Amino acid sequence: MSVYYYDVPHSTAPASALRPASREQRLRDGSLVDLSRIACEAGFRAPVAISKEALHLCLAGLPDVAPDAIPGPCSSDVAARRLWSVLWAAAAEVMHRHEDKAVFFSARLDPDEANAVLASDVQLKLVIDAGTTDRPVATILLPDQD
Repeated sequence: MSVYYYDVPHSTAPASALRPASREQRLRDGSLVDLSRIACEAGFRAPVAISKEALHLCLAGLPDVAPDAIPGPCSSDVAARRLWSVLWAAAAEVMHRHEDKAVFFSARLDPDEANAVLASDVQLKLVIDAGTTDRPVATILLPDQD
């Protein structure tokens, strides 16, 4: 499956919260986490990042993820499967609504069998915006985040 993004016109100004410099700064300071490598495997052809808050929601209840730290590479199979589920859900939804700049979607998260945590659904938003080179970038956020 491949996710193709529409071309972002050069005259379109990026959303204020996700201006290219702001997005790059947020990646540097850790408030956004780059998921581009795994997102590429899920069919995205643009850089993808996730907000720290959305990431913590997706990984909530996993014993190897500290609530105040941004995890590095997924240290558990459950964490990796959860991120994969989020990316697949985002890719599937954006394929049907590729003209929208903000796409709301839900993802089913795998349970953590070791702690008897049940499977759950999360509601997220994928924002597609112009990057520093006027090529699309994607950011996964909580529905109320900008």
